[in-house]
Amino acid sequence: MRNLIFLAVGILFTLGVFFARDRLKRAFQIGAVLYAVVLVARFLFFGMGDSDTLLDMLTLIAVFFLVWLVAWGVTQLILRSRGTPGRPRR
Repeated sequence: MRNLIFLAVGILFTLGVFFARDRLKRAFQIGAVLYAVVLVARFLFFGMGDSDTLLDMLTLIAVFFLVWLVAWGVTQLILRSRGTPGRPRR
């Protein structure tokens, strides 16, 4: 009985992913942004007491920014090579 329930939940989850792909993607994006905000807030809260920790935090933020910049550039190159335009700017 328990295996049947897990199978039913798995099938419903899979169907939910297929049919609500945009909503699921948006939920993961919102979750990632909230996690990043909480992570930076924790670093700021605990890093203000020690200047070395603050310097480490700024270095970490710079590394994250560089990784994001490289990923964005690669994504733009892939979109150009496919011939599809990126999202229009608002």
